[in-house]
Amino acid sequence: MKNTKCWLDEITMKKTLYGILIAFWGLTCVAGAQTLSLEQAIRATWDTSSQLKAQKELGRIYSDDTWRRFLPQEPTASWAVNYSANGQDAIEPIWGLSLTYPIPFKSLAFTQLDSANAQQQRWEWNAQKYDLALAIAQAYMNGATAQAMIAFQKQNVQDLETITEAIRLQYVHGQSNQVSKISAELQLTQAQRDLKTAQDQLKTAVELYAKLMKIAPGEVTGFELPEDVPSSIIKELGDRTSGQLRDKASVTVGEAQRATAFWSQVPDPTFSVSQDNYQLMTTSPWGGTQDYNFSISVTIPLLFPFREVAEASRNENQGIVSREQSKLQLIQDNSAQEAGALDYKRSKARFKQLHSRDLLLAETMKQSAVEAYKRGTLHFSDLILARQTYAALKTEDIQIRQEIVNAHLTGLRDIEEPAESPSVDSSSLPSLESTQSKVSSETDKNELPPPTDKVPTAAPKRHHRLGANKPPEDTESQTQSETVSPTPSVGTKESSKLPEAAEPSATPTAETGNGNSGTETK
Repeated sequence: MKNTKCWLDEITMKKTLYGILIAFWGLTCVAGAQTLSLEQAIRATWDTSSQLKAQKELGRIYSDDTWRRFLPQEPTASWAVNYSANGQDAIEPIWGLSLTYPIPFKSLAFTQLDSANAQQQRWEWNAQKYDLALAIAQAYMNGATAQAMIAFQKQNVQDLETITEAIRLQYVHGQSNQVSKISAELQLTQAQRDLKTAQDQLKTAVELYAKLMKIAPGEVTGFELPEDVPSSIIKELGDRTSGQLRDKASVTVGEAQRATAFWSQVPDPTFSVSQDNYQLMTTSPWGGTQDYNFSISVTIPLLFPFREVAEASRNENQGIVSREQSKLQLIQDNSAQEAGALDYKRSKARFKQLHSRDLLLAETMKQSAVEAYKRGTLHFSDLILARQTYAALKTEDIQIRQEIVNAHLTGLRDIEEPAESPSVDSSSLPSLESTQSKVSSETDKNELPPPTDKVPTAAPKRHHRLGANKPPEDTESQTQSETVSPTPSVGTKESSKLPEAAEPSATPTAETGNGNSGTETK
C-alpha cells in the first residue's frame, strides 16, 4: 500500500475540480433567482388563498345572524281581480300584504345557537389557516430535505468513487484483496441508488410545492433547510390545531342545538292586510268604494304530542350525539397534541446532541480513518465503518429537521427548549491513530460521554492458528500463510472517552481459510 496515498490524492484532485465546475455552473443558472424561506412560503400561501378570504367573509356573515334573527321574514304581496257571475258587482283589483314575525322570546332563545354558529365559522378560518400552513410546511420540508440529501449524496458518491478507483488499482497491482474491491463497489452502488432516490423525491416535492403555491414547477428556485418553524408563525397560529378548533366548535354547536330543540317547534304568527276596491256603480258592504281586511294567523299545534314533540326530541338527541362525538374526538386531538409536544422536545434534544457532539466525533473519526488508511495503518473495513457512521449521522441530521417542524406544528404550544447538550471542541479531539494505544477500563464522569456509534480501533497484532487453544510462539519460521490479519476492536459502552489502542500493523490483510489456518493476502 505504498502508492495508496498518491492514488487517492490524484483521484481526489480530479473529483474536486469536477465538483467546482458543476457548482459554478449551478450558481450561474440560478443567478438572480430568489429562494423563499419557510416563513415566506407560508405567508405567501395565506395572502393568496381565496379559501381564507371566503371563509373570513363567512365568519362575518354568521356573526350578523345574531341580530338579523330579530328581523321579520320577507313579506308576501298578493294581487287579484274578482268578478261576479252577472258582471254587475265587479270588484276591482285586490291587493294584500302578509308578514311573519317571530316571537321575541324565540329569537332570544336562538341567540345561543347563532353565537355558536358564528364562533364555529371564525374558528374554521383559523383551522383552514393551520391546514394551509401544515400542507405548505410539509411540502417545503420534503423539498428541503431532498435537496440537502442530494448535495450530501453527491459528495458521498464522489468520495466512494475515489476510494473504489484506488482499491481497484491496488487490486490490479496485488496490493488489495477481492473482498475490499467488492465491498467498495457495493458501497458505491448503494450511494448512487440513494442519490437517485433523493433526486426523485425532490422532483415530487417540487411539483406538490408548486401546486400549493400556484406557480409553475420551473419557477421553484430551491429550498432552505430550517432548523425549526419560525416563532412568529407559531404565535399567529395560536395554541390549537385545526382538529381541536373544529371539535371545540362542534361541541358548542351541539350543546346549542340541544338547548334550542323545543323553541324550534314554536309557531310564528303571520300578520296580513288587504284592500278591496269596488266599481263606482257598486259599494262595499259598508257603503264605501274600498274596504280593508286585517288578519292574524297562527299554526295551531293540534298534533303536538305526535309531531312537535317528536321533532323537538329528535333535534335534542341529535345535538347530544354531536356534542359527545365531538368531545371524544377532542380528547384524541388533545392527546395527539401532547404527543407532538413530546416528539418536539425529543427531536430538538437529539438535534442539539448531534451538532454539539455526535457529528463532530463522527467527522473527526472519518477524517482520521482516511489519513490512517492512506498511511496503511488502518484496515479497509474500518474505513468503511467510519464513513458509514458519519453518513448515518449526517442523514439523521437532515431528516430530523423535518421531524422538528412537523412535531412543532402538531404540538403548537410554547414548548420549553431542552437542556443544552455538552459540546465538543473539534480541535481538541484526538486523531484516530492517537486513540489506538489501548482501551481504558476506567470511567471518568468529567470526560466526554460515549458517542452513539461505536468507534472502531485496531487491536494489537496477534499471530495464532485459528481454532487453537493457545497462540504459538511468534517465530520467523512460521509461513505468512498461517498468520491472521489484525481484527479491529470496538470501544466498550462503559468507557466515557474515546478508547485508546496499540499501534496496528502496517499492512492490512484479509482473512481466508478453512477454520484451522489463515492466509494473508497483501
